[in-house]
Amino acid sequence: MKYVILFIGLFLTGLISCRGVRPEMQTKMFNEIPLAPVFSPDGSLIAAGTWGAVRVWRADSTIYTDYPVKLKNETPRHVSFSPDGLSIATGIWGAIRIWDLKSKTFKDYSTKLRNETPESVCYSPNGEFIAAGVWGAVRVWNIRQNTFQDFPLNLPNDTPRFVTFSPDGKVVATGAFGGVMKWTLGQKTR
Repeated sequence: MKYVILFIGLFLTGLISCRGVRPEMQTKMFNEIPLAPVFSPDGSLIAAGTWGAVRVWRADSTIYTDYPVKLKNETPRHVSFSPDGLSIATGIWGAIRIWDLKSKTFKDYSTKLRNETPESVCYSPNGEFIAAGVWGAVRVWNIRQNTFQDFPLNLPNDTPRFVTFSPDGKVVATGAFGGVMKWTLGQKTR
């Protein structure tokens, strides 16, 4: 019983001590920590994954808009703004979801497996492509044409966590078992 009382006392002390330093841009739940908040290209917005949504705050206030994901209990790990700042993207259950920030409409781009959630997504510098790690490959979607190309890894069960485009948008790269792999967009894959 004394351990229960001690635990409750420590918990309440923690709540009281955190009260004065609560973040002004709050998430849905007081105990969640967004992993990777990101600014829009013009710096006017901040986005982060929260419980069941991507929350986008105006950078100069506490005003926000939530963009819901598929599952109410999933929290997006990383969010990416398009280069023009008009849309956001994140990995969700079985897809990449891209929202139009003004209309809140979205489009899903399927992954290889229905139960995989990409860790992060990356827009190409011109905003025409988006890339993410999927089971055994880097998948690059052409957003305008609604097509994709998979670039396989050296291990078929390896799933890249982070993907990046070159500054000219012609090459995509990721960390893979044993090093870094890169591919030129449009090249034939095995």
